[in-house]
Amino acid sequence: MKLTDLTLRKALDLAATIEDKAAHHYEALAQKFADDESLAGVFTQLAKDEAAHGSHFTDLIQGLPDEDALEDKEDALNLLRASAASEVLNPENLSRTDHIRSPADALHKALDLEKATLFFYQSLKDVLEESTEVDHLIETEKRHVSTLMKVLVSDARFRSLDDAW
Repeated sequence: MKLTDLTLRKALDLAATIEDKAAHHYEALAQKFADDESLAGVFTQLAKDEAAHGSHFTDLIQGLPDEDALEDKEDALNLLRASAASEVLNPENLSRTDHIRSPADALHKALDLEKATLFFYQSLKDVLEESTEVDHLIETEKRHVSTLMKVLVSDARFRSLDDAW
C-alpha cells in the first residue's frame, strides 16, 4: 500500500495489527530470554499490555468520522502516514526475533518499537482530536518507554511496569 492510500480506517486497522504482532513479538522475546527471569518479566508484561490494546482500535473504528469530514486534517493525516511508514512498525519485522541476540539488543529494539508506536498514536490523536482511548494508549506507551529507558540506563532489575523506581 502506498502511503497516500493510508486512510484513518486503514491506520486504525494497522494499529490493531501492530498491537497483535507486538504482543506476539514480546511473548517470543520472553521465551527467548526465559533464563533471565527479570528480562522475561519485562517482555511478558509488555506482551500483556499490547494484547489488551488491540480491542481499543476495534472500538475506535466503530465511531470513525466520515473520511470527507477529515478534509481539513490533511497535514495531520500526512503526519500519521509518515509515522506509519516506520520500518519498526512493519508487521513483517515484528514477526521476527531471530536477529535479536542479546538482552541489551532486545531492550533497545523494544524501546525503538515503543517510541515508534508512541509517535504513531500521537499522530493518530492529532487526526481524531478527542479520544480517551487514544489518550490512554499514549500514556501506556509513555510508561513503556520510560520503563525500558530506566532498565537500559541503570541496568536496574525490573519489578513491574507500575514501578515508581
